[in-house]
Amino acid sequence: MKTSQIFIISAIIISITFFGVLSVFDLPESITDWFISDVILGAILYINYLVIAMLSDSPKSRMYYTR
Repeated sequence: MKTSQIFIISAIIISITFFGVLSVFDLPESITDWFISDVILGAILYINYLVIAMLSDSPKSRMYYTR
C-alpha cells in the first residue's frame, strides 16, 4: 500500500471513531463545541500524518551529488 492510501484509511478510521465517541457522550450543540471538536480531530489527523511520514521509506527523489 502506498503512504497516501494508508493515510486516507487511517483518517477515515480515526474520523469514524472520533465522531462515534462524540455521539456516545453528547453531540456538540453549539458552534464553539463543533469548532473545538474539529480542532481536536485536525490535531489527531496531523499527528497521524507525521507518524506515517516518519515510518515510511525515505524519499526516492533524493539526488546524490558526487565530487
